[in-house]
Amino acid sequence: MTNTRIFAAALILCASVTCAAAQNAPADPPPVADKGTTVQLNCIDEEGETRGDDGRLVRTIKLTNKCEQRLRCQAYAAAFGAQGVQRTRAVLILAPKSKGAAATKTYTFKIKENGGMLTSTRHCRVL
Repeated sequence: MTNTRIFAAALILCASVTCAAAQNAPADPPPVADKGTTVQLNCIDEEGETRGDDGRLVRTIKLTNKCEQRLRCQAYAAAFGAQGVQRTRAVLILAPKSKGAAATKTYTFKIKENGGMLTSTRHCRVL
């Protein structure tokens, strides 16, 4: 056998051993919710978007549950502008991740004026 053939055979053997080891490796455990009321960084994916709609700004907050526990989240938002502060709050119940689309909820609110600053936060707990 030539060196090239020996190298190719060794490469194939090594690749099959690596693949078998990867298949037998234990999977990472799923995330678990924190105890108490927190932001639940392990369990919640948050996406936010501000866009124009009918001549007004609209803020959308989308929360997705990555854990197998049902969560109750309170989402808070505030818009700070020249005319003052506009505050809003919503309660979102998120199903476990295995329930598919029910694990994602969206909250939308209209902002009274263009310009200013926008901030949001959330507090979630296991139901």
